[in-house]
Amino acid sequence: MDRFELAQKLILQAGAALRQSHLESGAVWQKTGHQDLVTRWDKETEQFLRQGLLSACPGDTIVGEEYPPALHSTRGAVWYLDPIDGTTNFVNQHSNYAVSIGCYQNGAPLFGLVLDVERQLLYTGRSGGGAFCNNEPIHVAPHTRIPELLLYTPDVLRTFLAQHPARGGLVRLAEAVRCVRSLGSVALELCAVAAGQADLFVTLCSSPWDHNAARIILAEAGGCICDLSGKPFSADAHSTVLAANSAQVLARALNEYIL
Repeated sequence: MDRFELAQKLILQAGAALRQSHLESGAVWQKTGHQDLVTRWDKETEQFLRQGLLSACPGDTIVGEEYPPALHSTRGAVWYLDPIDGTTNFVNQHSNYAVSIGCYQNGAPLFGLVLDVERQLLYTGRSGGGAFCNNEPIHVAPHTRIPELLLYTPDVLRTFLAQHPARGGLVRLAEAVRCVRSLGSVALELCAVAAGQADLFVTLCSSPWDHNAARIILAEAGGCICDLSGKPFSADAHSTVLAANSAQVLARALNEYIL
């Protein structure tokens, strides 16, 4: 079994367990505040994924949200794991959350998998091999006019009200597009752009485990991604993120509104 097949097997098993999960009293904790949560299932899911991956690939490096390594090497095969992307949704809705697995080799993308757990939609992308949802090809939408675009952001309050140099430009962009929506999951929102269900995505704060799987899927579906200064960012970076259905739309959003 190669790494992709292993990841697919593990992510589907993790999703099946999460669909059957129940949050008993005392299983939810705050990280930095009441809007930043972690649950017993975040930790148990990551441990399950780690054990499965390292049992088969003991020389690989794993970078996860809940148990980041003391030393992070980008040499060799590196896995980026988000056991529950959208923990608040998991707690409050038990929907709109994902398991995310991205694999890179010496900093270059190999493949990414994002499972929309409750809808049982598995988004996948292999470098050079295209993007798929439940094995059906997906592609970005063809929209190019700003007034036609749908913009996703995982945290509306932070994106448009936080003190940030790009704040004014982001507000102008939000006023110019057709509408702004929020799922509360970086991975699922990037996959929505990849699948043609949205055209733009922006966030002021994203970690490698949030975006590294979905950005591979997005690229394979024809989209593109950068930080809010218009520069590419490496696989191990915590970064602002702007993604679009094409380089043309990305450039217009940057040059006409953000920069």
